[in-house]
Amino acid sequence: MTGFGKGEAEGERWKVSVVIRSLNGKGLDVSVRSPSFLMVLEPKIREKVKESLKRGTVHVFLEAEPKEVIPPVDTEKLRRGAQVIKSIAERDLGLTLSGDKIFELAWKYAERTALEVEEDLEEAVMDALSTALADLLASRRKEGEALKRDIQERVHRIEEILKRIELRKEEIQESIREKVLTRAKDMKLQEEHPTVLNEIMFLLERMDVNEEVARLKAHIDRLREVLSREGEVGKNLEFLAQEMHREITTLGNKMPDLSEFTVAIKVEIDKIRQQAANVE
Repeated sequence: MTGFGKGEAEGERWKVSVVIRSLNGKGLDVSVRSPSFLMVLEPKIREKVKESLKRGTVHVFLEAEPKEVIPPVDTEKLRRGAQVIKSIAERDLGLTLSGDKIFELAWKYAERTALEVEEDLEEAVMDALSTALADLLASRRKEGEALKRDIQERVHRIEEILKRIELRKEEIQESIREKVLTRAKDMKLQEEHPTVLNEIMFLLERMDVNEEVARLKAHIDRLREVLSREGEVGKNLEFLAQEMHREITTLGNKMPDLSEFTVAIKVEIDKIRQQAANVE
């Protein structure tokens, strides 16, 4: 299901914005694009998305800006490192190092690594992500309601076509019966003759579509029940559409004269199946 969500959050030292876009997909595929220093958070971001979404191709775009100039090193680590280096050099090794050399060595070990993400920054990222997900879910719910209305309209059309099938099949069966009787009359056979009766029964049984019509109606009732639920319904809708397609195909094979109606129903079922693939 398509959707869009945006969230922003601020900590003491960081400002974060998150944009999420989702496209239709049968499974869930999450990709994250973020600054290199936030790559360590990508597994947590994916898990957070998976808690809220079950289907779709989801793209997460993350940006983070410092609210103040952040030194490239941890100044506290730099201070402690300089003290340790000076102590070891003078006390343990009997060496005298210049201030520049001590500073150079301490700086090397005080540089921030890509694996270090401040707690303030991580909290801002997750807060912005939560807001973006809520926004995305709201947009998906709106689209979901539109898809629901579309599917309901198509189900109604199928029901109307089924009514026409039920009327038409009676006419076709009566026509078959009349043809057999006309042929029997030409052969000088009475209507009550066993051969005539058996032929009529054989043809009518072979063209009996009552079971298929009943199953289609049952699938329609089930489909409406699924549409009324909250939560994940997409896979159930796809399954029901598949079952409906099977029944209408069998019906069409039994009674080819109804092809106009069976084709129309198949078109609606295919549209339902396409829409169901977009539903959570």
